[in-house]
Amino acid sequence: MLSALFLLMLLTDTHHLSVQTSGNQAQGYYLISGVNDDSVGLVDNSGRFLFALQSGPTTNMQPSADGGFTYFDGSLQAYVRVDSLFLKVDTFRISAPYLTDFHEGYQTADGRYIILGTETRTIDMSVIFPGGKPNAQIIGAVIQEYDRSKRLTFEWKSLDHVAVTESTIDIDITHNRIDYLHANAIIEDLDGNFIVSCRNTDQIIKISRSTGAVLWRLGGSAATRSDFTFVNDAADGFSGFSHQHTPIITRNGELMLFDNGTLKAEPFARVVAYRLNLEERTATKTWEYRPAINTVVPTMGSVQELPNGNILVGWGTNSSGMIATEVDRGGRIHAEISSADLPAYPYRVYKAVIGMKSASGVLGTSDSLHMRATDTTVGLKIRPVHVAQPVSVSVERHATLPAAAEFTDLSAPCMIFPERWMLALPDSAGNTYSATFDLGHTVAERDPSSIAVYQRPQEGSGTFRRVTSAVIIYPSTITIASAEPGEYIVGSSYCIATALIYPPTNAIDVSTSPRLDWTRAVGADEYEVELSTSPYFDEDPVFFRTEADQTRLESLRQGTTYWWHVRVIRGHDVGDWSEVRSFTTERTTSVSAADLASDLPVETRIVAYDLLGNELARDVIVREGQPLLRTCSERTIIVVATTPKGQVRRFIVMVR
Repeated sequence: MLSALFLLMLLTDTHHLSVQTSGNQAQGYYLISGVNDDSVGLVDNSGRFLFALQSGPTTNMQPSADGGFTYFDGSLQAYVRVDSLFLKVDTFRISAPYLTDFHEGYQTADGRYIILGTETRTIDMSVIFPGGKPNAQIIGAVIQEYDRSKRLTFEWKSLDHVAVTESTIDIDITHNRIDYLHANAIIEDLDGNFIVSCRNTDQIIKISRSTGAVLWRLGGSAATRSDFTFVNDAADGFSGFSHQHTPIITRNGELMLFDNGTLKAEPFARVVAYRLNLEERTATKTWEYRPAINTVVPTMGSVQELPNGNILVGWGTNSSGMIATEVDRGGRIHAEISSADLPAYPYRVYKAVIGMKSASGVLGTSDSLHMRATDTTVGLKIRPVHVAQPVSVSVERHATLPAAAEFTDLSAPCMIFPERWMLALPDSAGNTYSATFDLGHTVAERDPSSIAVYQRPQEGSGTFRRVTSAVIIYPSTITIASAEPGEYIVGSSYCIATALIYPPTNAIDVSTSPRLDWTRAVGADEYEVELSTSPYFDEDPVFFRTEADQTRLESLRQGTTYWWHVRVIRGHDVGDWSEVRSFTTERTTSVSAADLASDLPVETRIVAYDLLGNELARDVIVREGQPLLRTCSERTIIVVATTPKGQVRRFIVMVR
């Protein structure tokens, strides 16, 4: 019961996001850390938080080349890699004695790991700078690269290559502790060398992979050293950028970055792109984006070039509630994300095709276009009925229910299948198209007369109308004679079954007070939920009804496997039971503090909490039998232990 109370405190509500779109935004979900206090997940164009994974405090979510993503876990002080099935498959961190830095860490497309860390050296600054301390603690950057087998292949330390005196004027290098460089991004240039953003020197530097030498420095007016002259980029006597973040190399070879503009006379944030001429050492501004209202962003910020050419801007620590803007090179806004109540500022914002399928192509004037992703599960064929010239079309297929589903008439379905399509077609006057959807097993074994297709122009808002021209070809194909752009869903007039959502099938280490979620059936009066410790539901059965499409259970047994299913009640009609899923609850072990270090491997990180969930202490096991948690005055505490392989175990510890 104690561990159940503790975990329940970690499960908090998702904070509200507002997403405004134009219909021309890039495909994919948004990756925004800080949306939920205890989880990571994806955000759709309706502002919904999807595919949540319990994680604890996190930051710096980034898409991976394998279709998953990574994030920095504050409890582990390490990066966690999640695959395309939303399974946590790996953790990685910088090697001791250095500390892993949340600002940068990712896996490359060919499987290498690039990680940013920090080190602290004691340096006599009194002989370097007037007023400096003789025993100053200088924080430097450490970059490490590992191959697929996690063998160290590259290491670079800023204190061996960049002087402390290169920091900008707002960094007081007479202090006892000096964060002189504050590296916040690492990317690989086209030639394989590294480009690093150094916030506290106002520089973007390029590092030789073979020697570690700094090949060039690019810095604005506040930088003490720069090898370039800025062209076409001066405002009020200030050239270039200041306290920047997230440099990228665009597809046409520009260096683009988020410019915080901190040290300008009147600070303002923007995204700016430069064309570098390495022979003449010039940086020519080729593009910039500033919001209509001047925005001050003291820290953080990000930029990403999306596949359709749009630029996604993350606005860091601004005070307006603005989270991100998706904009094209003409300055037209295609998506804006804002929130008034996020618990933490998102360090970066990204967008990627994760947890969905998408495809795009060019439709000719006579030939049909099969919209295919890498595994063809987009399931759509577009045929031109009347198209004057070739046009670009795209489609997304989501394994989720629509947001805020409303219907225009009494033909609303009783059940909506957990699948939807977003079809983007040009709105050129006179163009007409037909569309054929291959639903696979979505509507298999349903009576075709009970199936209907619904469409609305805007994803996540407005009312759905029934598509009367839809023809159902049993068992899995629907053809629409005159397709329009917008959001498409498939429904049934019969509530045969609902679909289970959470916990996932065969989940382990589930809280003893778990949340159960299932899909909503339109028109359902109630849902019946059955839970048992037997797959035949004949042992310790729990049976109840609820009007909501989720519920929370209390005080389940530790280390026990439960099976559950749900069915729909509509008036006097009772639907079929859903699929059966199982999950196994966590097991909390009672041990003494003396035995704890013997039960866990070396380098296990532990965090102690009191019975109300308040953090008491942190420790790391460095040797077997090591005394732990000697500062804890509580007699009974809860300990969460994370092993070097990322396994999480929980203990009730008696402190003597």
